Amino acid sequence: LKPVQLAGTTVSRATLHNSDRVSQLDLHIGDTVIVRKAGEIIPEVVRVLPELRPGNATRFQMPCNCPVCGQPVVRPTGEAVTRCINTSCPAILKGSLVHWASRDALDINGMGEKLVQQLVDKKVVQSVADLYDLTAEQLTSLDRMGKKSAEKLVDAIAQSKTQPWARVLYGLGIRHVGSVNAQTLTQQFPNVEQLANASAAAIEGVYGIGPEIAQAVYQWFKVPANQTLIQRLQAAGLQLASLIAKEEQNLHSTRKLSLSGKTFVITGTLPTLKRDEAKELIQNAGGKVTNSVSSKTDYLVVGEEAGSKLDKAQALGITQLNEAQLLELLQD
Repeated sequence: LKPVQLAGTTVSRATLHNSDRVSQLDLHIGDTVIVRKAGEIIPEVVRVLPELRPGNATRFQMPCNCPVCGQPVVRPTGEAVTRCINTSCPAILKGSLVHWASRDALDINGMGEKLVQQLVDKKVVQSVADLYDLTAEQLTSLDRMGKKSAEKLVDAIAQSKTQPWARVLYGLGIRHVGSVNAQTLTQQFPNVEQLANASAAAIEGVYGIGPEIAQAVYQWFKVPANQTLIQRLQAAGLQLASLIAKEEQNLHSTRKLSLSGKTFVITGTLPTLKRDEAKELIQNAGGKVTNSVSSKTDYLVVGEEAGSKLDKAQALGITQLNEAQLLELLQD
């Protein structure tokens, strides 16, 4: 979009991944459109102004082939998104690496999108597992990568081997498996072998895991390339099993979880706990942590500089807790 000021920010892009919506709008390249922020956050094209359409405007058509690797794209039945499913596609590999290195996954400091682009374009890395074979010498051959930066990145990659099984599972990028679902699954399946050998029904039997997630996880582990990836990650020393002993795991599963069935949202900066630490404490007690306030939210944990989530919680009459009250609730 030509940049426009909208609700306090400059908007220059709006997602139109749904080809049905594109057809419904009768969208042409060169059109003038009305844009709003859906939910006061996400830029959305509301309608087209055909009277302002240029005479040479052409209708947008979803590509039949991936613009990066050239392989045919697929739109699964019942889904809105058209996807490239070529696992060797450079764009998919780049996305996988960025996700793997992200804060909620393996948290590899210094591995941003520009570096990932170089690693893939120069064929230095062709799999997530290749990261663990990288040397400082290989990295110094890249643009704007000095010896110290290269050594720091190699150290950061090595440090990521200590990340827990839940983060590794999330980092694998299995469709529909977010960080909360990954935590839930690793509590039930304390090592990768148990999860890889579980039936779709067994995965769906985990509280909080629906049929779509279960099928996605089940199918992912049946792909030979993914099985090879797991083997390479194991050989590299990644944590593909819970550090909790089996006896302790059994005790954890049989004891009453104080926050079981309760949904929390955290907003603002807490006095002593980091947000991830508070989230982990709630999840370990059986609670669920989501990012948005709704009528299904049981508690809002409020820190300093709380945002619009506090206003919404007040409007819905949701119970608010400070850090001390949360810790007290966890001890009940």
